[in-house]
Amino acid sequence: MSALINLIWFVFGGFILAIAWYIIGIIFYITIIGIPIGKVCFEFAKLSMFPFGKEIIRETELKGKQNVLGIKKVFHVVINIIWIPIGILFTLTYFVLGIISFITIIGIPIGIVYVRMGQFLLFPVGARVVSKKQAYASAVANEIERRQR
Repeated sequence: MSALINLIWFVFGGFILAIAWYIIGIIFYITIIGIPIGKVCFEFAKLSMFPFGKEIIRETELKGKQNVLGIKKVFHVVINIIWIPIGILFTLTYFVLGIISFITIIGIPIGIVYVRMGQFLLFPVGARVVSKKQAYASAVANEIERRQR
């Protein structure tokens, strides 16, 4: 079912949205300093292209808290703080698009996608887009690891 919805999403705007985010990511990569934001733009383009059946998960949840270096966590926080003004603007935009989509009954799934995208854009550095199966598997692995300690 999600494959059909993803195909419809892709045809009616997902492709254009993803291309726009890939272009923004390339522009950030050119600046060298913006490489972390460029990586985030590529992750977001992956979500924008086929959003159904995907989850947004923090890198610490995906790999486990002990497997992410402390300096990398601090770096993510610093870049996210720098990103906040842009992130708030994007988040509000996607939330408004979500609310507009929620007005129609048929647009509720699209509204949910826009809200999820808005959440991603508020603090994007350190977040990854993975399949729902991979997110569930990492959650189970983290729970098993936590219980063993």
